[in-house]
Amino acid sequence: MRLFHHTVLAGLLAMVSLLPACSYAAGKATPAPTNTFATLWQPGWACGQATRVKPDFVRHLANSHALQGYALNGVPLPILLGQNPEQSGAILFAKHDGIWQAYPIADGSVVLAAYSTPAFNRVTLFATGGREGLGNDYLVLQGKNQFSEFGCATVHFPAELDRPDWSNRYPGLHDFNMDTQGRGTLITAANVTAGNAEVKHWYQYVTNDWGRSWSEARNLKAKPADKPGIFHPLQETPPSPWLLNSLLNLH
Repeated sequence: MRLFHHTVLAGLLAMVSLLPACSYAAGKATPAPTNTFATLWQPGWACGQATRVKPDFVRHLANSHALQGYALNGVPLPILLGQNPEQSGAILFAKHDGIWQAYPIADGSVVLAAYSTPAFNRVTLFATGGREGLGNDYLVLQGKNQFSEFGCATVHFPAELDRPDWSNRYPGLHDFNMDTQGRGTLITAANVTAGNAEVKHWYQYVTNDWGRSWSEARNLKAKPADKPGIFHPLQETPPSPWLLNSLLNLH
């Protein structure tokens, strides 16, 4: 299945080759509510760990037009993503059993693509790691049991891209899916300079545990056929008014 196109927010990072396209945190203590807006990312936050936020924080995001929704085949999911080109970081709000919970992703992170199973039992968001310099990673925010549990995993860059000219760039995401047993594949690609030319390099990652851990990148000679599976790409949408109103009231 091909990843949908995502236009990265201006000024956050340099992207290349982007085509159309962990442990779960349940039961962990959450930090005290925060109410500061110098940056979207707040001290003490960690990827995939539930955190409490005040209504003023959510209103600040809404007033900044920094909330977006997701839909599958036109049906809105009970999630809203907060990210702002003028502020650092990304945070996902998810509603389960009538209660909203906030799940930060990373400081400086940008969500690139999002997927869900048809009944919303599992959701997966791929994001930039948000770290400058060498050794960048993808972050994968995963939810299960219809948004009741979330966790984060890391997908490491190919070793050959651990070099200065890739210090703030990301290979394009081209394909992702999993089967009913949690065995999945992620395909990425990058245009790599070789002498005076650029050559497209394809990479494959695999997981056997629903994406809680991923293999190192394996070089491929060409892009493989899209993998069938249970995940479908989500479409970015403006925030649903009823979801936004519910989130603003934090219920």
